[in-house]
Amino acid sequence: MIGLVKKGKGEDSLELMEFSLRNLSENDVLVKIHYTGICGTDLHIKKDEYPAEYPVVLGHEFSGEIVEKGKNVREFQLGDRVVSLTAAVTCENCEYCEQGMFMLCAQRKSIGSGIDGAFSPYLVLPASLLYHIPSNISYKEAALSEPLACVVRCVVERTDVKAGQQIIVSGPGTIGLLTMQVVQAHGAQVKMLGTSEDLERLQLAEKLGAEETIIVDTKEGSQRLKELGDSADIVFECSGAAPSAMTCLSIVKKQGHYTQVGLFGKNIEFDFDGALKKEITFSNGYASEPSSWRIALQLMEKGQIDLKSLVSDIYSLENWEKGFEKAESRGGLKVLLSP
Repeated sequence: MIGLVKKGKGEDSLELMEFSLRNLSENDVLVKIHYTGICGTDLHIKKDEYPAEYPVVLGHEFSGEIVEKGKNVREFQLGDRVVSLTAAVTCENCEYCEQGMFMLCAQRKSIGSGIDGAFSPYLVLPASLLYHIPSNISYKEAALSEPLACVVRCVVERTDVKAGQQIIVSGPGTIGLLTMQVVQAHGAQVKMLGTSEDLERLQLAEKLGAEETIIVDTKEGSQRLKELGDSADIVFECSGAAPSAMTCLSIVKKQGHYTQVGLFGKNIEFDFDGALKKEITFSNGYASEPSSWRIALQLMEKGQIDLKSLVSDIYSLENWEKGFEKAESRGGLKVLLSP
C-alpha cells in the first residue's frame, strides 16, 4: 500500500512510500478513502511542531466508503459512506474515557499522528469510531466534517454563544469560516478579521453572511478597530497567530470571553496581565469528541453549514507536494487530496 508517510524528524522526511496496512480484526472496517483534507496539524507535523509517532501515514480529515468489515460489525454495511473520530486508540478506563472525552486520554493515539492515517487509498479502523455521512452531503463536503466537529467543540460545547451578542472571529481560513457559520447557526452575527493577504477569504466571509469584514493591517481597518474598542462579547481566535491573539485580547470587552480555536504550533507571548485586568474568561477545545460529531452532523444534514464553498483545490495523492504548498501558502482554503 502507498501512503504519505512521515518517516522521522525533519521536513524532508515526508514521503510517498510503501507501508503495511494492518490486518482487519472482527471489530474493524476497511474504508476506501475518497478525499482527505490537508489540516493545519498535518503542516505542523511536517515541520516537527506537533508530536507524532514515526513512521506514520498522515491525514485525519477524510471521507470514504466501507468495502470490507469484520464479523462483529453490525451497525455498518458494505458501501456505507462514513467519516470518523480521530481518537483511534484510548485506554477506555480513565476518568476522561468514562466521560466520553477520548481526546484527553493520556494513552490516546489519533489517526494520522499516533496510528496510520488517511493519506492513502485505504484505512483500517474500529467500527466504533465511524459515523454515517448524511445523504445530502457529498464525499467532498464530508471531508470537512472533522474540522467542523472541532469547531463545534469550541463554539457550542466550550463557549456559551447567545443570539444578539457582539462576536468577532479572527482568521478567515477554513476554521474561521466554519466558526463563523456555527455561530450564525446559533443566532448571532459575526464580524470577521483578516489581513491584506486574506482578501478573497474575506470576500467569501461576506458571501457566507459576515456582518462586517475588517482588514486589520490597513489604515482603515486599524481605525475601525479603534472605533469598536473593547466591545466584543466573545472573540474566537482561529488563525493560530500571535498578533491575532493580541488583537482579540484588545477588542474583547471586560468580563468578555476569549476562545482559542487555532493551533499556534509554538510558544507565543501573550499579555495575561491585560487579560487579568479585564477579568477575561478563557476557553478552548482540543479537537473533537463524540458529542461534537453528533452536533456537527446535524448541522450538515439540516443544511446550516456551507461546506462546498470552502473546498478550493483537489490534488491526487501523487501530487501531494503541490497540495501542501497550496495549503502552506494560504493560496486556497481547504485543500483535499484524492487517493
